[in-house]
Amino acid sequence: MKEELKMIPDLSDLTCTNLMIRLKILLKKAPEDSAVECIVRRDQRDTIEVPFSRTGYNVIVHNIGNNRFQVSLKKKGERQEH
Repeated sequence: MKEELKMIPDLSDLTCTNLMIRLKILLKKAPEDSAVECIVRRDQRDTIEVPFSRTGYNVIVHNIGNNRFQVSLKKKGERQEH
C-alpha cells in the first residue's frame, strides 16, 4: 500500500449506515478548508457518492484496488487538492 494511503482511515468494515454517520461526524469536526478522506468498498462508495454530491459536497473517488476506493469529501466552493 502506498505510504499516503496508510494515513487515510479504512472504513470498509462499517455498514453503510454506520459509514454515513461516521462521515457526517468527521465532516462536522473537520476544519472548513479541509477534506475528509477514507477507504471504502464498492457498495459503500455508491452509498456515499450521490447523497453527498447532492448536499453540497465535492466527492472525488479513486479506485485503489479490487473493491477498494479512496473517497474525498469537501464542501463545494472550497478549493480541493487532488
